[in-house]
Amino acid sequence: MDIDISHMYPYIPCGNDGVVDGFEGTTNAYSVVVPTKNESTRIEKTQPAPAPAPAPTPTPAPTPAPAPTPPVAIVGAREFIFSQNVGILGDIAAGKEQTFGTLFARTMAEIGSKLHYGHPDFLNGIFMTTRGGISKAQKGLHLNEDIYAGITATCRGGRIKHCDYYQCGKGRDLGFQSIVNFTRKIGTGMGEQLLSREYFYLGSKLPIDRFLSFYYAHPGFHINNLSIMLSVKIFMLLIANLGALNYINIQYCEQITKSPTDNIECHDLASVLNWIDRFVLSVFVCFFISFLPLIIQELIEKGIIKAIYRTMLHIVSLSPFFEVFICQVYSKALRDNLVYGEAKYIATGRGFAISRVSFAQLYTRYANLSIYYGGEILLVVIFGMMSIKREAILWFVITIVSLCLAPFLFNPHQFNFIDFFVDYRDFIRWLSRGNSKAKRLSWINFTKSSRLRLTGEKYDGYNQGRTSTALNLLFGEVFAPSVALAFYLIPFLYLHADQSLVTLELANPLFKLAIVIIIPYLVNTAVLAMIWVMSLTIAPVIGICVAKTPAFFAATAHFLSILFNILNIELLFFMENWSFVHLISGLLVIFQFHRVITSFILVIFVSRERLEDVTNNAWWSGKWYKSGLGFGVITQNARELIIKNLELNKFTFDFLLGHLLLFALFPVLLVPYIDTLHTSMLFWLKPSRQLTRPILNRSQTRRRNWRVAKYFALFTIVLAICVSILVVPPIFRHQLSQLQKQLFGSIDI
Repeated sequence: MDIDISHMYPYIPCGNDGVVDGFEGTTNAYSVVVPTKNESTRIEKTQPAPAPAPAPTPTPAPTPAPAPTPPVAIVGAREFIFSQNVGILGDIAAGKEQTFGTLFARTMAEIGSKLHYGHPDFLNGIFMTTRGGISKAQKGLHLNEDIYAGITATCRGGRIKHCDYYQCGKGRDLGFQSIVNFTRKIGTGMGEQLLSREYFYLGSKLPIDRFLSFYYAHPGFHINNLSIMLSVKIFMLLIANLGALNYINIQYCEQITKSPTDNIECHDLASVLNWIDRFVLSVFVCFFISFLPLIIQELIEKGIIKAIYRTMLHIVSLSPFFEVFICQVYSKALRDNLVYGEAKYIATGRGFAISRVSFAQLYTRYANLSIYYGGEILLVVIFGMMSIKREAILWFVITIVSLCLAPFLFNPHQFNFIDFFVDYRDFIRWLSRGNSKAKRLSWINFTKSSRLRLTGEKYDGYNQGRTSTALNLLFGEVFAPSVALAFYLIPFLYLHADQSLVTLELANPLFKLAIVIIIPYLVNTAVLAMIWVMSLTIAPVIGICVAKTPAFFAATAHFLSILFNILNIELLFFMENWSFVHLISGLLVIFQFHRVITSFILVIFVSRERLEDVTNNAWWSGKWYKSGLGFGVITQNARELIIKNLELNKFTFDFLLGHLLLFALFPVLLVPYIDTLHTSMLFWLKPSRQLTRPILNRSQTRRRNWRVAKYFALFTIVLAICVSILVVPPIFRHQLSQLQKQLFGSIDI
């Protein structure tokens, strides 16, 4: 009996029907097949229906007997990334993808643990469509369609094989941003997979050999990256506490040597300090394990000589910095997905790998991802070197450079002298723009985007809550940093162990911290209150003639915030008797406290963020009557006062951290022919084959040179001020101590 089992189901696949950015067409290939029990399915994309709606269909009466061996569901093939010749980054990414998609897949197929990995794999359409569909359904563009296809095939009893007689060539942009976007996409996708029921099935049903292979090939790799960065964080907390212990212990030992009758103890910390050397070695062994796929690939494919040559070429091209940075990207992506959710497809882009990106854009992209964390590690390493004085701690300079400077080291023409100071001009403009007219690339927009994850958003009457629960946010952004705050506070208090904690005197370390923490909020509130009054009274009138009045008010508030925060740091330096060890320990506590209190206020007390950007402009211009908020103006003024208070502290932090990065990059500019050498390192090109710079006419050259000279002078002035803030007080320590006695008398601070 012939049964027509071909049906038409109304379905609208996700994505655009026109030109797509590579992935949407692939996603439609997975989502276009509606799960049915038939051997063939025909989809009509033009039928208006919001979701698949299959109707009951007849099933052939005779059921075939089970096959003696499981059917083949997926056949994988070799993959060759022929765009690996674009330089060091392309070679790293292509080598990893070839190792994972070819060499690793070949081994995993032999032991029955291979899943579906993407482009070169062929799917058994009849097997997949008759067993629940090809992949897991998802609203919008799919993020893990390939891995779920492999999981589905495995859970339904199918076999996944690998063949070497077919090869799929693939080309893609392998620039720094594209690789990072791809890595973040994989990391956030793994966060969703860890929460899926399929992982529970595989984790509880697979035999031990296949389970271990599955674990170390998929979730174990990402959990390992998360564990490495977590171990670095815990080790930094240990260094902070051990540094304070050793610093005080050295003073006690010296005091016992001078006067043996004193009733104090001197501890032998040699074994603990020696353990630091062993731990640092183990951490960096884990980091350099990332080179194993490359070495194994070269050994198998081309032999030992090529393997040694390619590995040495990678080391000379600074690929270890990139590997550490990518480890942080994997860790951050997985952690953020578990805290915030919001895993989604990230377009890797189809740009040119040779394109130069400005400093402001790089800071915007990677500040939250790695630069802030690298700045924290920098303070701890400086504190550890001054208190513990172990050379092994200097190995973490690799981590600091990787997290803070890797985006700039792998940016084409980053060390061109003229472009560097054009970047500095753009960075200053990035800090100041966006307050009179909305700008996409601005500091205020960067801060607002970071805040959206904690507050949710509101646009034109449409409310969208947070992508995660308040409990998750409190645990990830308040409780976990509070633990770090406690571990930074303990060594600061231990450094003042001989001083009381219950007296309201400057000698009380808690009282010192309270003063330094509260002063910025009080000063910011006073400045904002004055500007608020002026913006409501005179700003609308002046704004008729001067269009940049809001920008002037914002610049005034930001400048005063920088000034008073620097004076606040100097006040802490003064109260700590110009001790760098005490100063850095106090700064770790202060910065961590600001992070905790900011996240707590945003999660608990601040309403959803408006995407129209009307409140920011209305605050500085005073034109609340044009905001269209109605009676909501009353509450929005109070909300904006809280937001602006928090923003001013963050502005100072970004201003100082951004300049610190520029100061670190500046000495490299002085190396002769550094731009040519840097380009050769990135793209493996001889100087004679490098692209020429754009040719400018005489007026453009004159204007550009004037800008470079002007901002070079500004850069030099800021550098001199920052150096003098740290260097001058210790030089004139005796004179300042005399001033301290004149101001405070015999009060011990």
